[in-house]
Amino acid sequence: WFTERGWGWESSLLSWVQATPFSSFPTLSQGLSDFCSSPDPYVLNLTREETGLNPEILHYYFLCNQVVSNPFQERLTLSQRSLASIYSQLQGLEREAVPQFPAAQKPLLALEEMLNVTEGNFHQLVALLHCRGLHKDYGAALRGLCEDSMEGLLFLLLFSLLSALALATALCSLPGAWAHFPSSDDYDDPEDDDPFNPQESKRFVQWQSSI
Repeated sequence: WFTERGWGWESSLLSWVQATPFSSFPTLSQGLSDFCSSPDPYVLNLTREETGLNPEILHYYFLCNQVVSNPFQERLTLSQRSLASIYSQLQGLEREAVPQFPAAQKPLLALEEMLNVTEGNFHQLVALLHCRGLHKDYGAALRGLCEDSMEGLLFLLLFSLLSALALATALCSLPGAWAHFPSSDDYDDPEDDDPFNPQESKRFVQWQSSI
């Protein structure tokens, strides 16, 4: 029964287990290798299509080298000059107006304190707009995708191969093990030796009548 019926679907199951990981591995590995060989153009084009950002901004953050300048540098420079000019004007007012109007010292000090806070926030903004932080995260994401994912695919292929071999070994050993079990015809019918069996009773009566 095993060899006639069970072996068909077992073979189909084995073929499916073997074919599924091996057929998908070349496609995934080829796609990853094509992407990882030159990821920047693909990521730049996809990001520009999805966000509509200026290409200069995208090149600055994704490439982050000395060739591409900061697209916000001009505005940042103008803002820094404006803060320096305001600070200089407040210093002039403090020198000239406070001696004549002592009540103006407190508002000028409050403005100067607010200007210091604004200048601190401005320096934080300059650091955030620099490409170094975002480019570092971008590089880490690429390394995780191109190195760790490929390593994971290799382990998946290895374990799939081992699983297929283990299943094939188990299926190949089942027919041999099944052959060692005695068939139902080899078993003696316990009713043949039963003295109360109707057949045995009939044979006993015939034997007595023949004596």
